[in-house]
Amino acid sequence: MSNYFREPVRVLMHLNGGNTKVILERIEGQGLADGGVDWDIPTQKIPFHLRKIGSRFLLIKKSVSAEDTIENIREMCLQIEIEEIE
Repeated sequence: MSNYFREPVRVLMHLNGGNTKVILERIEGQGLADGGVDWDIPTQKIPFHLRKIGSRFLLIKKSVSAEDTIENIREMCLQIEIEEIE
């Protein structure tokens, strides 16, 4: 699973259109990228019990490479997995 991105994230807010905004915890508050990096992910991918604001979980997705096309990258963004942090 070395070509996969595995990062702890926290739910920030729910957006119109069926997406949820999460923030990458590792980068949050470090002065990088204006204090953090957030992503909008499909809410339906998040198990119901992890959808509450402030919930934490691992976001797992395939890493992007230089050979990937924009179509491949869009598809990879939809093919995320969620793993509960114990």
